[in-house]
Amino acid sequence: MLDLLWLLLPIAAATGWWSGRRSTRGSDKSRPCPALPGDYVKGLNYLLNEQPDKALELFVRVVEVDSDTVETYLLLGSLFRRRGEVDRAIRIHQNLIARPHLEGQHRATALLELGKDYTRAGLLDRAEGLYKELLSTRYLKGEACYELQKIYEQEKDWLEAIRSAEAYQSTSGDSQQSVIAHYWCEAAEQQRQAGRPRLASDYAKRALVRDPGCARASILLGDIALAGRDSAQAVKHYARVAEQDPDFLPVVLPKLRASYAGLGDQSGLSKLLSRFRGRKHDSETILQVIRDLLERGEEPAAREALIEEIGKQVAPVRLLREYVALEQTRFEGEAAASLRLVERVLGEHLQQWFAYRCNHCGFRAKNLFWQCPSCHQWGTIKPYDSPDDNLSGGRYV
Repeated sequence: MLDLLWLLLPIAAATGWWSGRRSTRGSDKSRPCPALPGDYVKGLNYLLNEQPDKALELFVRVVEVDSDTVETYLLLGSLFRRRGEVDRAIRIHQNLIARPHLEGQHRATALLELGKDYTRAGLLDRAEGLYKELLSTRYLKGEACYELQKIYEQEKDWLEAIRSAEAYQSTSGDSQQSVIAHYWCEAAEQQRQAGRPRLASDYAKRALVRDPGCARASILLGDIALAGRDSAQAVKHYARVAEQDPDFLPVVLPKLRASYAGLGDQSGLSKLLSRFRGRKHDSETILQVIRDLLERGEEPAAREALIEEIGKQVAPVRLLREYVALEQTRFEGEAAASLRLVERVLGEHLQQWFAYRCNHCGFRAKNLFWQCPSCHQWGTIKPYDSPDDNLSGGRYV
């Protein structure tokens, strides 16, 4: 279908030209309608003979750009870009912009399309200049802000991305609050890596102002506090994640354990784990409960809790490995050796386990990404704990 459209576009352009000519002479019945120019026929022959450069040369040279034909040529340029032939798309859009009598709306559309051509070609500075030029007109400002936002994302210029996202939100009415919160978190990460934890903390708090439900900002604030040996503040930030998004409990539970260890408050950790266990049944939560029981010397209770959860969750691999490791203490000789072998096999399987999945496109990964590498959505990747897929291998992207 795409190839058919590719062949029909020049015909549509020629038809538009012919219809325009015909309409100007429609009132004069004595004058014959003009025939299609020979150059269009030549252009079609070039396309059919797989000589698109020669065809493009003819179409660009003979086209009469007006309200009847400009949409066709914009579509032609867009099709070139989608086919990966960016140089040809650039040529068409540059030719349209160069026309002195092109009306404002069409010129703005050509500028926008040319900016997309440059972005596709990796010429981000040129694309940025075109989008900023669009902002000085009364056309397509929202689209220009959105494209600038994406450019600054690529360049990791998060403060400029925030400004563009705010402008896009104001122009289009499309909420960008969650995305802006992630931008503030990205800026905070930059400052943290640069050795400026105070500024990083300030940026992370701005993320929470934008999106009070941003679990990432709370995790980041907890990490900054824990690195600064402020265990009390770390506990405060990590514990807030349970209210913001319980799906991220597997991420913060090991951090909470370290924070409570810094406070020397084993009872506080036990109470928190007990509360979490009642709200969410994922492997990490249960594992932290089991480890807490073992640290307190309550091995029978740990074993009982494991058996109970394994029965509920159809034996997820992580809990099975923990159970096998615990059972080794009850056996000796060949039985213990067999259990060690089973534990090792389960551990090797977990090495291949994709622990995170994008809820938007299904992308799976071993590490947490805040922006999906596949669909580029923000905040859609979350911890993933499916017993069926972990045992069978699942469908990984």
